Amino acid sequence: MTSRRGLANIGNTCYLNSAFQALKRTRTFTEYLGSDEWKKHRHENRRGYDLATETVNLLAELRGEKPFVIPRRFVQEFIKYARDFNDEFRIGAQGDSAEAIQILLDGLHMQHAREVKMDIHGTPSSPDQEELVQSLESWSTFFSKEYSPFVDEFYGQTRTNFICECGARRTVFEPWSVLKLEIPGADKAGNPAPTLKECIASAFCTETLEGYACDKCQKRGTTRKEQSISRFPQTLILCLKRFTNAGAKVRARIVYDENCVDMSTWGSWVTDGHKYSVVSTIEHLGSSRGGHYVMRAKEEGWFVYDDTNAASCEGGAGPDTYILFLQKDN
Repeated sequence: MTSRRGLANIGNTCYLNSAFQALKRTRTFTEYLGSDEWKKHRHENRRGYDLATETVNLLAELRGEKPFVIPRRFVQEFIKYARDFNDEFRIGAQGDSAEAIQILLDGLHMQHAREVKMDIHGTPSSPDQEELVQSLESWSTFFSKEYSPFVDEFYGQTRTNFICECGARRTVFEPWSVLKLEIPGADKAGNPAPTLKECIASAFCTETLEGYACDKCQKRGTTRKEQSISRFPQTLILCLKRFTNAGAKVRARIVYDENCVDMSTWGSWVTDGHKYSVVSTIEHLGSSRGGHYVMRAKEEGWFVYDDTNAASCEGGAGPDTYILFLQKDN
């Protein structure tokens, strides 16, 4: 049976508690940080060492016998690290779970990063294969000097093609750890709630850009922007934009099949292995002026973790679901 131990809220830390509880259920946290393997690549003199150490300590405490854990030292080290990214992070202040996830993953990745050799073999025989090689080269450039187990687990890559009216194409590859999604129609009250598939489709729809400067024809004009996913992580983290530009909260149950979220449509190349299952979610309850975060996890059924409390619940989706953790089906 899964141990259901909560984390004490020590002053508006529900955002961090929920983020940690969701990450705790991923492979890298359980298998890598949950064993002595992480010690082989830790760097005591590198930034983030204390954060990584307290992350491992907190994971160990959550495997203990206490009904809940007070994560005081972990919170202190997280705030210390996070302030280099956003000086609004401080003890006692509210924070955002999605931002906390990205910062924590960055800290753990950089603390355990090491140089590796990434060789790319073979000669491309088609335009698709040429772009695949470009994707691999870009990935190697970005991560070969700073590789960690967190890269394969959490980091994906987007391919963006800019296609000018003259036919010239420029391709850009970018890595990410959290994929952010708009909720289509959220700016108009009364619109029906879209499905998760529609939210993903909206993020990858073709756009028309005006005033684009083309390197080939040396003109500024209309260009087509096409996006797709050129590399899929083992754990895909999706973040729904729950607030409009005016600051209004978007409350809508985004429907999905928790046992099969098929991402194949948005892959850059036609391959298998892009199907995921939803294993945990994070909800934001409240408004832009303040709120509360809770985490739901799929265990022997679904359970909701609200700081120190854990209770059974109906599924992982609600009208306030904000972040989804998807695990790739192998």
